[in-house]
Amino acid sequence: MLYFCRMPAKKKVIPVHKLGEITDQGFQIEMVHRKNDAAQEAMLMDAHRDDHYVFLLQETGKSKCMVDFQFFNVQKNTLFFILPGQVHRYLDSDKATMGWFVAMDAGLVPDMFRAILEDPLLSKKPLQADASALDPVVQCLQLIYGITRQQPSLPYCKQMIYGLLTSFVAMVAAIYTREPKSLSEKMPRPLAITQQFRKSLSLQYKTLKSPADYAVALNLSLSYLNEVVKDTTGFSVSYWIQQEIVLEAKRLLYHSDCTVKEIAYELGYEDHAYFSRLFKKMVSLTPGEFRRRYRE
Repeated sequence: MLYFCRMPAKKKVIPVHKLGEITDQGFQIEMVHRKNDAAQEAMLMDAHRDDHYVFLLQETGKSKCMVDFQFFNVQKNTLFFILPGQVHRYLDSDKATMGWFVAMDAGLVPDMFRAILEDPLLSKKPLQADASALDPVVQCLQLIYGITRQQPSLPYCKQMIYGLLTSFVAMVAAIYTREPKSLSEKMPRPLAITQQFRKSLSLQYKTLKSPADYAVALNLSLSYLNEVVKDTTGFSVSYWIQQEIVLEAKRLLYHSDCTVKEIAYELGYEDHAYFSRLFKKMVSLTPGEFRRRYRE
């Protein structure tokens, strides 16, 4: 007698899109309109997560999007952003839809604005604003786009672009913080735990390196902390620890003249070779290659 075993179906997972596989500049900016294939490809995808921030500004037309299983009808003069790890999909747009798409590595978003954008009490919904409030945002994006497309060989070009990107994020944060916070809303426990973990991580990543350290600090079991953080963000506790370390390493490599060995020590690593291997694993560049590429 023959017995047949049914092989388990391959588990479907939500894909994670990595900005480093698209560009080595740390950002992507596109004008959104029907004839721009690059913008369409960047937006009209199946549901996925990103390892970076996404900002969208719709100047005209109507469109539909889904963010963490909430569906939104987006009108003209609407601004919104998507955090790393949020499940999202841009569903449809009409022929009149025009605007901007910006993807940014977390390393280009200053801590002050990361704290604002990731504030659990801040609305993450698409926000319709007066055209006058959006005018400076549009002008900033036009300037960034123009430099990247027409004047990439200018001296200090990258420094100009990164400065303008910081200004852009500051404008987005300013527009969103004008909206009243929903202080009366009770935060779900998984989200509250994730926020506590992220806050603890931002303060202690130089000394606490393992997921178990944060589980102890939050008085939780390691398995429960891992489960909650993975369910809430799509990424593991280990992933976020490594991201925070690499984020600070990128800043020090770009903004300081410290050696790789000094940066490793500053980040809590006695073994600088281990730190370099971790950086290469996360960024696909050695620390030295990263410094040369972003300072050129």
